[in-house]
Amino acid sequence: MNLRETLGSIFFFFLAGLCEIGGGYLVWKWIRDHKGKFFGLIGGLILFSYGIIPTFQPANFGRVYAAYGGIFIISSIMWGYWIDKKKPDRFEIIGSIVVLVGVVIMFYFPR
Repeated sequence: MNLRETLGSIFFFFLAGLCEIGGGYLVWKWIRDHKGKFFGLIGGLILFSYGIIPTFQPANFGRVYAAYGGIFIISSIMWGYWIDKKKPDRFEIIGSIVVLVGVVIMFYFPR
């Protein structure tokens, strides 16, 4: 995988994370915070797009979703910090670093 493919892959991982977390957040707001049905509808559409985005990755389904799981963890911690204003503790940071190393090994090391 060359640099352009790697950067594109990272972009699609984080775009998928944004769609999954953002869509889920809107559904959460609709149900838990009694926001309007519009929140649920838009959240559902964004979650649908999350299902499409990983198909742009260059690897097979299992590897893509395994690596994406790590990106999802990191994205969730970042969402919590920026949106929910919850500063990650040292264990969340350490865990995110461990996960990121795993993603790099699993998805980006040459075969």
